[in-house]
Amino acid sequence: MPHFHLSLQHGDDLILKRMKRRHLREDAILFCEQVRKLRPEVTFGADIIAGFPTESDEHFENSIKLVEECGLTWLHIFPYSKRDGTPAARMPQIDGRIIKSRAELLRSLGKKVRSKHLKEQIGRKHKVLMESSVLGRTEQFAEVLFASPKQEGSIVDATISDASNSQLMVY
Repeated sequence: MPHFHLSLQHGDDLILKRMKRRHLREDAILFCEQVRKLRPEVTFGADIIAGFPTESDEHFENSIKLVEECGLTWLHIFPYSKRDGTPAARMPQIDGRIIKSRAELLRSLGKKVRSKHLKEQIGRKHKVLMESSVLGRTEQFAEVLFASPKQEGSIVDATISDASNSQLMVY
C-alpha cells in the first residue's frame, strides 16, 4: 500500500528538539521526496501538535509550510495539552486560545489538502480493500463509499465517480 503515516509532530527544528524528537524537518522533506521518486502515487499522513510550549508564530508557520513541503494529504492535528511531571510541563506554556486557533488553522489546511487529493481521484481507477459491504479504502488510504455492496475483505477494481470533502464514491 503506497501510504505512510509519519509521526512528525512539528515542522520546526527547535520545537522538535524540545520535544526530544530524533529527526529534523529536512529529514522529513527528504524522506518524502525520496519515496515519491520510487512511488509517485504515494500519499503521506502525519501527526502534528499545535501549541507546544515555547511555540512562536514563526515556529507554527514552519508546521504549516511542512504540510506543503512534504506533500501531506492526511493530517491528524492535536492541540498540545499539558501533562504534569513531563519536561514540557515545566516550559513556558502557550495561551489556550492560541493553541485552539492554531489547531483549527492546521485542521482547515488538512481539509483543504485532503479535499484536493480526493477530487483529483475522480475518473481514476483504484484497487479498493473492502472494509465492509459498502465501505473500502484505496491503496492511498482514501475512504470509498460504494452504491452497491461488495464482498467484505475483498479487493475490488473501481473507477471513482465522485468525491466529497472526506471520501470517494463509486456509483
